[in-house]
Amino acid sequence: MGKLKVSIKATLENVTDLRPVGDDFNWMFKLQCGSCREEHPNWVGIDATETREISGSRGEANFVWRCTLCKREHSINFDSSLDRSKAVYTAEQSEEQKFAAIAVLECRGCEITAFDPKGIWSCKGTESGTKFEEVELSLEEPDGWTDYDEKSNEPVSVMEFESKIERA
Repeated sequence: MGKLKVSIKATLENVTDLRPVGDDFNWMFKLQCGSCREEHPNWVGIDATETREISGSRGEANFVWRCTLCKREHSINFDSSLDRSKAVYTAEQSEEQKFAAIAVLECRGCEITAFDPKGIWSCKGTESGTKFEEVELSLEEPDGWTDYDEKSNEPVSVMEFESKIERA
């Protein structure tokens, strides 16, 4: 399948530098088998700090999956071509309604079809620099995240979150 890029877009109010928290962020994806096109029945979590052995190989991957229909084994690795620690979504990108890449994954035998931001994210106030370390996002919460910045006396929010998966 090759390399796939995960990009995000959101409406940011009075915040910037939206990013997932920690190297061990659990990235939630929907997957599809590249051979038989069977879709994995559940959202799967992939942690960039964990590796699993690929059967019949000396290699390892961040995620290994055997399709229940065709029995083929597939793997996914986070690619180092994009430094996830520096990948952020900024207020400028939000104002221009642009997508920004936050991860690149090398998929072997399978395809990522959707991304759920479920988990803890962080951002900071655009004027005050106040850090918001507990931003909870999820596709299950269509209203997004809201809070209040005490330093700048302004409401802050992350709304209308979107993602897209495309060839890298």
